[in-house]
Amino acid sequence: MKQTVNLDNFIGNPRIVEVLKRAIEQDRLPHALIFAGPAGIGKCTLALLTAQILNCLSPVNNSACGECSSCKKISATLKSRNLPCLSLKGEGFCGTCENCRLRMQKHPDVRLIEPEKTTISINQVRELIDEVAFQPFEARYRLAVLDPADQMKIEAQNSLLKTLEEPASRTVIILITTNPYMLLETIRSRARLLQFGEIPRETIEKYLISEVKMTLQDAQLSAALSGGSLAAAMTFDTTCYREIREQAFRFVKLLLKGEDFTNASSLAAQAAKDKKSFVTWVDAVMALLEDIYYAVTAPERIGQGDLHDKLEQIARNTPRGILVSAIDAVGNLKRELQYNINRQLALEAMFLKVGSP
Repeated sequence: MKQTVNLDNFIGNPRIVEVLKRAIEQDRLPHALIFAGPAGIGKCTLALLTAQILNCLSPVNNSACGECSSCKKISATLKSRNLPCLSLKGEGFCGTCENCRLRMQKHPDVRLIEPEKTTISINQVRELIDEVAFQPFEARYRLAVLDPADQMKIEAQNSLLKTLEEPASRTVIILITTNPYMLLETIRSRARLLQFGEIPRETIEKYLISEVKMTLQDAQLSAALSGGSLAAAMTFDTTCYREIREQAFRFVKLLLKGEDFTNASSLAAQAAKDKKSFVTWVDAVMALLEDIYYAVTAPERIGQGDLHDKLEQIARNTPRGILVSAIDAVGNLKRELQYNINRQLALEAMFLKVGSP
């Protein structure tokens, strides 16, 4: 059975968790915070857990009990996030399906504000400003989370400034972002910035094995290719990835040999057919090249342990200069994918460039 998540067993960024716990215990939590860091590492989850410990009715050893009415309501916000309406096929709110009923259990003093379509509008921010002008309905602290805060329109950010500068008592506002510098400097100057880091691979592996019940090999693969994101690791499709990786591995072997352009071109044509899977394919090529690089110099850093022997053999037969050149070339290709390039031609050009003396 999955354990209830709280500040004591939160995965990753222990220094930030300790900073928050200490501030809460000393009643010195800033009225405005910016949680900045990579996507999928639990920034929003931690913000809502902070609301839980602030408002728990029966705290145990300075931790939220998870069982009182306040904890359960805040937990409903966590659990119902991103849950679609079952009756209306994800569009709207019916109020009767299981997901909508869970959404109705949310705490009235804890708000999670997310974009309407693509942005957080000025109307959403004005509603928040009106709310925080009053004392909480039933909680000790009112807490609002804007995620992602960098999706606020400029006028919405400007309208929030006065509230951040002259906050209402017993109100905490947390802004979630992957890049704090996309927020106005005037916003940043009025909030305490906490910079999150990626979750260590070993930590993700242990969680996937113990809580998600993944096999060791799947957990290792998911953790290695998640980019330090627990959310990405939990949704990583290892079966689909292995199929894509098989083709990518064939291309990598041809790329490092610098031979057989005809076969490389054929593989490039197959990979380039679908834009979405092509991105995954290129990521697989890069992951394989990086693991080959580590195979001799730092084998403990290999993410795809199931291929260890094959990777090591390729590493011993590949000049280091060719390998570094291939990694740089794929890195450049990944950056070029944001433009409307011809995927097959770009791959073929990369192959010829790496293979040329």
